[in-house]
Amino acid sequence: MGIFSKKKKETLESSYIGFNENILNMLSPDSIEEEESFVRSGANFTRTLVAVEYSAILNQEHIMNLNDLSENISVVQFLTEYDSAEVRKQLSESIRQNRQKADSKYVNDAGKAEAEAQIDSARMTLNQLSYKNERMYMFQMLIHIVAADNKQLDTLTQLVKSVVGPFAKTVTPMTKLKDAFDSFLPIGHNKVYDLTYRPMNAEAVSFFFPFHENEIFDQHGIIKGRNITTGNVVIVDDAKLHNKHEFLIGMSGTGKSSTLFANMMRKWMLGNIIRTIDPKGEFGAIYKSLGGEWVKFSFNGGSIINPFDIPSISIDAQREMERQGMSEGNPLLAKISTLLTMFKLMYPDMNDLQEDILSKYLIELYEKFNINEQTNIENLKKTDFPIMRDLYEFLGEKKEKREEEFEKVSDFHTILYAYSEGLFAKILNGHTNVDITNPLCDFDILELQHKPKLQRVVYFLLLSHIQYEVVNGDKSESQLYIDEAHIIADPKVPLAMEYLYTAMKMLRSFNCGITPASQSIKDFLSARDDQRNYGEAVINQATQRFYLPMADTEVDFLEREMNMQFSEEEKTAITVVEGRKEEEAGKGLYFVGSKKIRLQVVLTDVEKQLWFDRKPFSEVII
Repeated sequence: MGIFSKKKKETLESSYIGFNENILNMLSPDSIEEEESFVRSGANFTRTLVAVEYSAILNQEHIMNLNDLSENISVVQFLTEYDSAEVRKQLSESIRQNRQKADSKYVNDAGKAEAEAQIDSARMTLNQLSYKNERMYMFQMLIHIVAADNKQLDTLTQLVKSVVGPFAKTVTPMTKLKDAFDSFLPIGHNKVYDLTYRPMNAEAVSFFFPFHENEIFDQHGIIKGRNITTGNVVIVDDAKLHNKHEFLIGMSGTGKSSTLFANMMRKWMLGNIIRTIDPKGEFGAIYKSLGGEWVKFSFNGGSIINPFDIPSISIDAQREMERQGMSEGNPLLAKISTLLTMFKLMYPDMNDLQEDILSKYLIELYEKFNINEQTNIENLKKTDFPIMRDLYEFLGEKKEKREEEFEKVSDFHTILYAYSEGLFAKILNGHTNVDITNPLCDFDILELQHKPKLQRVVYFLLLSHIQYEVVNGDKSESQLYIDEAHIIADPKVPLAMEYLYTAMKMLRSFNCGITPASQSIKDFLSARDDQRNYGEAVINQATQRFYLPMADTEVDFLEREMNMQFSEEEKTAITVVEGRKEEEAGKGLYFVGSKKIRLQVVLTDVEKQLWFDRKPFSEVII
């Protein structure tokens, strides 16, 4: 057969003709010696394995594992198109020979079953050639191993064979060690062709293409940690990505807060503006020691952001929002829409009629303060806007007049007392006294931790406040971190999570990334309506995702609800094992677009002193 005929013998030296001799001399080792089972190249011990058989059914996941080997192991592949007429001839002969084998009384049951499988495979390939115009290729694969000594070489050889074993059989060509070594060289000549060729169709060949990339290493960007598989550093330049959003999920104690802190510090050092919604009060003191701002919300008074403020949006920001199809229209009406969402978080049972009545009352309230749709918001001071008590008293006036409409919202009026006169008044009732210009700012809401309904309201208020700050900024790089973001995911009020989803879509164009983090995937995915699951929409908006260890039920839920497909190895990596929490902390699956790796977050010495030792920056040893 012509396809298998021997080619004219070619020496290694003759194959170098036409190449730059000086470069070859620089690359060449001082000596090459062929030993019994390896080739010694200078001080290195090398062995080139050849793949001689492949599984009838290839599994791409098994082949991907070959690319994950971190030692000094190289994979060489040769590919040439194969004449389809010759393929048909060979397949027909294969069917005939295997039929004889299957019918022979001298072949055991296992041999007959293998022969039948070979016949089925050959017939399938013939069908593809005849009816699907399938192309066939001659495929060859060699694996080159380099080690410092013979013992290490044997160890690596066994490792390679164990990884390749599920999809191919590899051997050491004992009589052609030097030829195999020469075939590895980057000159495109396979000198052990007769040992390695295998006809394959295009689909089978595609399994060997290295679409699975096990390194994420940009020239610029921030260090995310260490690639667990390869041991190499992971650097991500999110300026090159579709957006700067990132999503973190992991059980309490698995390193979620440490990961957030490392990312905050590294982005801040690169000049990013950092804003953090901090429900556990973990970051404020550190920010303060670094010269940042620590904004604390307390039942005893302190920082207040007036929910009734109407931010003026710059002309440039308006144009950008209109370009995206996200213009909010009139500022007053946009603020009323935002307030109604916040009121629903206060009173989740609010119906459409009550919402319509409150929207009418809000317009009347603003009118009392000489604010209407024609008002130039830029001319107003912070003290010109109504506050929560003004709305409570305004509704009280409606009650005294015994207006029929008021009866529909009387329950809301009762609830509003806590926010205007009662327990929550020093957090939400008052004119804004927060003016943040510091590039490093923490919004500490620790005191609200036992008031989940109030937490949701303040989360939403901060999110809307920061969104307008970013929109009216100069498009400097910024990142908003939202820890325990599942708090805003109220199943009764999915509008709050929808607001976060919309903010992620909008702020991308203003050079801002949002990083929601949660310890409960079930809670995070609980905000949905008839149209979509907004928790899922938020996750899908994030180009970067980091899955830290979770309970096995959470992993199953994630696979089912998000249609994720984790391998068994990946599921093991993100499933919490009792007694190993500390060992697993900071380790998980990290996605950047379609790429994924196993990542370990590693803090620097300075970060450890700030985070774990809680040292003020003035006492940090650099």
